Amino acid sequence: MTNKLTSAAEMARSVGVDPKAFRLALRDAQFPWQHQINGDWDVELDSPEHSSMRTVLVTLLKKRKKP
Repeated sequence: MTNKLTSAAEMARSVGVDPKAFRLALRDAQFPWQHQINGDWDVELDSPEHSSMRTVLVTLLKKRKKP
């Protein structure tokens, strides 16, 4: 059975966030599992890493909605 992957760009586009802004926020979060420099932000769906990325994405969405 193959685990499904998603990328930061896919996640961002799915909710109308600029992928570059999302990747910047991910780098700023400095996760201990952070990808290699200039590498892809590909993670398994429903993994702990995916959950961390979702949290950053929700934070971006909340900041965007504030007046």
